[in-house]
Amino acid sequence: MPSLIPELNVVRKNWRKVDLKIALCYPNIYRAGMTGLPIRLLYALFNAREDVVCERFFIPTKNEPLTSLESNQPLKKFDVIAFTLQYEIDYVNVLRMLSEAGVPLKRKERGKDDPLVIAGGPCATENPEPLADYIDMFIIGEVEPILNKLIDGMKQIKTPKEVVDLASLEGVYVPEARNLVRKVWIRRLDDAPHPLAQQVPLVDSKSPYMTIFGKTFNLEVTRGCSRGCRFCLIGFTARPMRPRSLKKLEGILEEGMRYTPVDKVSLIGSALSDFPKLEELCEYIISNNWRIAIPSIRPDAVTEKLARNIVRGKQRRITLAPDGTSQRLRNLIHKGIEEDQIIQAAKILHQNGIKQLKLYYIIGFPTEKSEDIKEMVLLTKKIAEIGFNSIHVSVNPLIPKPHTPFQWEPFPAPTYLRKHLKLIKKELEKHGNIRVSGLNIRRAQIQAFLSLGDRKVGRVIELAARYGASLGAWRKAFKENGISLGHYLRRKNLDEQLPWDFIQIDLNRCSLIKELEKAYSEPLN
Repeated sequence: MPSLIPELNVVRKNWRKVDLKIALCYPNIYRAGMTGLPIRLLYALFNAREDVVCERFFIPTKNEPLTSLESNQPLKKFDVIAFTLQYEIDYVNVLRMLSEAGVPLKRKERGKDDPLVIAGGPCATENPEPLADYIDMFIIGEVEPILNKLIDGMKQIKTPKEVVDLASLEGVYVPEARNLVRKVWIRRLDDAPHPLAQQVPLVDSKSPYMTIFGKTFNLEVTRGCSRGCRFCLIGFTARPMRPRSLKKLEGILEEGMRYTPVDKVSLIGSALSDFPKLEELCEYIISNNWRIAIPSIRPDAVTEKLARNIVRGKQRRITLAPDGTSQRLRNLIHKGIEEDQIIQAAKILHQNGIKQLKLYYIIGFPTEKSEDIKEMVLLTKKIAEIGFNSIHVSVNPLIPKPHTPFQWEPFPAPTYLRKHLKLIKKELEKHGNIRVSGLNIRRAQIQAFLSLGDRKVGRVIELAARYGASLGAWRKAFKENGISLGHYLRRKNLDEQLPWDFIQIDLNRCSLIKELEKAYSEPLN
C-alpha cells in the first residue's frame, strides 16, 4: 500500500534484516512535525544504524489510519515507540496515539509482547513527571552523546519491565527507578551529525501536508542559548549556545542540497541572532540562488546588511520579539534590548523591503502594571507608523517554566489577563494594518499545569485524552479527578520541593534564586 504522503528521501528497510524497529512519533499532525528539525534529525540518527529501522507516525490530518508513513505498519508492531515532546499541550495526543494503537497506557500494565515506550525533547528535559506513569524511559537533554549506548541497551531488553537496567546510563530517567539524572549535551556542534537527505513532502503548496515554510532544507546553525532570559526554558536547560562554524555549515549545505534539491534554506537555532557569521551565511545562501527562511531575529542583531540579505533571499515577513511590554519589564526579564533598538530594527527591515512584521509580547510578568501595557501599545503604534503593510501582534500569557528563575512564580490572574488583552485589542485593532492574536487563557493555564505538574497530573491528561482533548474535556477531567488547577498555578515557596528537582541541569537552586532576586531588584518605575 503506497504512502498517503509522497515524499523525497524516505528511508525504507527490510524488517527481516534489522534487530530493532523504532516508531518515531510526533504527537501532532504531519505539517507541524515536519516543519521543524527534530523529526528529520532523529529519523536520520536512528536510520544511520544498519541494525535499526525507524519509521514515522503523526496524529492523522484527515482521518487516515494511524500507521507508519514508510510501510503502513501499525504502532504496536514496533519494538520501541519513541515520542519527541516539543509542546506540553501535545501530551494528550501521546496517550491518544497509544490508546488507538492498542498499547496499554500505563507502563505497569505492559507485558513482554508490548513495545517499549520512550520520550525525549525539551518537555522531557523540562519535567517528565506528568507522563511518568505512561512512559517507560525519558532522555534528558540531547540524545547524540548516548545514542549508540541507548540503542544497544534497548536491543537487550526483552520486556518493558527490564528498562530499569538502563537507569545507570547518563541522561536516562526511568520513572520506575525514580533515579537522579543529569542532562546530556553536545559540547561542540561541529562534531554532531546533521541530516543531509531530508524528507520533503511532494505535494501542492496548498495541501494540508505541506510544511509551514514550504519545501525547505532545515539548517541547524546554533543549538542552545546563553542569554539567560529569566522566563525562557531553552535559555536555562539548553545553555550554553553552541554554534556551527561557517565552514561546516557551507559543507552541510553543499552536500545536503544535492540530496535534498529544494530552493529554500530554513535557518534553525534558538540563538540564531547570536551567530557571529550570520551575514556571511546569508550571503553564501544567496550566492547559490537559494531562498532564505528566518523565523525570528533579535532586534539588536538587525543591520542594514543583514536586512538586505534577508530580502535578497526573498523573505518578506519576519518576527521581532520584544517579549516584555515595557523597557522596565525587558530589564526585569534580562532581555537585553532597548526600545530604541526595537524601533530602529523595524525601520531598517522596512527600508530594505520587509513588508510584513510580527511582534511577540508576553504579559503577566512579575510586577507588571497597566502602565507597562500602555507602553507596549505605544511602542506598537510607533512601529505601525513606519509603514508596514501588515503587523501581526501576538500577545501571550507568561507560562512559568521549570529550571528558570520564574519557576516559583504564579500563573497570572485570568481577570488581569482578560482585562489587558481587551485593552490591547481595542487600542491596536483600530489601526487597519494591525492584527492581534494570542493563546487562549484557559489553554495557557492548562499548558502551565502540564509544565509544572507532578505524577498526579497524568490522571487528568488520561481523562482529557479519553474525552477528546477539548476545553470541555479538560474541565470534565479536572472535576472527575478532584485536582485543583490553582494548586499547580500558585506561587511556590523558595524552599519547596518541586517535581523536577531530581533533574540536574548544571544550574542549582541557589543560582536561580539569585536570578529571581535580581529581577525583583529592578526599579518599579
